[in-house]
Amino acid sequence: MTVIDEWTGRHANALRAALRLTNEAFAEHLGIAPRTVTKWRERPEMVPSPQLQEALDTSLRDAAPDARLRFTANLGLDQQPLPIDPAALTQLNTAIGDLARVLARLQPADPQQSPTH
Repeated sequence: MTVIDEWTGRHANALRAALRLTNEAFAEHLGIAPRTVTKWRERPEMVPSPQLQEALDTSLRDAAPDARLRFTANLGLDQQPLPIDPAALTQLNTAIGDLARVLARLQPADPQQSPTH
């Protein structure tokens, strides 16, 4: 499960969206004023109070598994790096070197001189 060390407005809004709640419903869910949820959307860097941090932790912990997946996806945390195949990387580097040599041959020696056909 995703653990948030310090909640921000960005995290809280991602949780609201993952739970598929309106600002008003999310505010009611947390026991806060709707304007607080609006502030989180307007100021994603805002850090909620420690009490709200705990309420957000609880809300995430108690969320359905599909909502937790949406939360992770909303934050872009679900993207795992792809493993790099060393053989493919070697082939790619060789192809780039070959392409650079071909392009160098196609360019005229004098940049002011255009190729004649």
